[in-house]
Amino acid sequence: MLGFLCLLIPILPAFSVPAGPLKSNGSPAKLIAVLLFGLALLGFMLVRRTTPRPTVRPGTLIILFYFLLQLAIYGVGLLNDDDAVVAGNRTRALINVVANVGVALYILSRVRTTRQRNFVLGCLAVGLTFACLVGLLQSMTSIDLRYFFAPEGFVTNTDELEMGERWGAKRVMGTSQHAIEFSVLAAITVPLAIFFARNAAKWAVRLFAVGTCALALAAMPAAVSRTGVVALGAALVVYVWNFKLRHLLVGIITGALALGAYLNAFPDTAKALWNTIVNSEADPSVLSRTEDYARVSESFREHPIFGLGLGGSPPAEFGYLDNEWLQTVVQGGIVGVLAIVVLAGGGLFGIAAALRAAKTRTDREQAYTLGSMFVAILVCTFTFDLFNFQQVVRIFFIIYGLLWCNYAVPVPPTETTPPRFLKHLG
Repeated sequence: MLGFLCLLIPILPAFSVPAGPLKSNGSPAKLIAVLLFGLALLGFMLVRRTTPRPTVRPGTLIILFYFLLQLAIYGVGLLNDDDAVVAGNRTRALINVVANVGVALYILSRVRTTRQRNFVLGCLAVGLTFACLVGLLQSMTSIDLRYFFAPEGFVTNTDELEMGERWGAKRVMGTSQHAIEFSVLAAITVPLAIFFARNAAKWAVRLFAVGTCALALAAMPAAVSRTGVVALGAALVVYVWNFKLRHLLVGIITGALALGAYLNAFPDTAKALWNTIVNSEADPSVLSRTEDYARVSESFREHPIFGLGLGGSPPAEFGYLDNEWLQTVVQGGIVGVLAIVVLAGGGLFGIAAALRAAKTRTDREQAYTLGSMFVAILVCTFTFDLFNFQQVVRIFFIIYGLLWCNYAVPVPPTETTPPRFLKHLG
């Protein structure tokens, strides 16, 4: 089921849902993630532990602490007098938190071996490959395969389906809600594809991974998004620590050749992306979101501890802040920021935990791969509201679980000493 979820997240648009009253809450990926939350809880209560010594899993404690903080924010938010729109937002936000935490807890409780992690990452790589293919076809042709895997009877729960333009170039979305989300997905596909290209057991899989890497590198700029460039740069900064100098030289030469080929093949897209980066200060999207930042400071002064509560910031009032930290300040205040810090810090320490638990070269490279993907998404929390995009945030928690799933701290045995007066009696 976990592998199917990893395959389903990128290939099925988050806004494609069954017809009915559930709307966005009926997304198949979200429902499966909520089910995994229930299975994880049942496992903690019913599954018998067979380890010879008791152990503590820090990754589980961190994600549970994050979950408790989010529940506290949600509970305080219920005390506010909300209208129907905000009340619905709160319910959806709570379901999203349960789904995200459920995925991480299930992985932490069930995934143990390298083979299991490779299977999960392989399913994710296949799904991301399809998403990148959809985006590249949207850029080059009029073919749109977003709904290729959408089951019969599914409907779209949004009107924002048209692809926009920036500096004369079409901004593709792949199967994502927005071009920004697609660019991040394409960016994290690159280190994942490189990992399988170097470590897959079969040559056919390695060749497929090489093609996936080239596909992702070609599709990412088609979103014409600064965030994708930042994500790719952050991923590579982490991933290069796994390579030796000669590997880096080969990578730099290959990257330079690939960049030259892309500039010749897609000059309009490359020019649009460059203009987007160098002219960001005059970008209307940047100016519109910075105008909303003053409202954030006002909200923080009024609600500094718990904010407005989970899901308590309607876009009609605060706009789209495109910054997860500012969004958290509005919805969660100081406690919300603490929750994000706990999650982010837990993931960063998870990279060290995965490296420490690695027993082979492949395990070590897998840890660097997961770490590069986690850091790439984490950096983007400063450039867009991550938790409002279901594909990338679900993958974020999957990566967190995979980082920590193989690391446990054994509990030292406790020796009970008899009281002093019993020693005298003996």
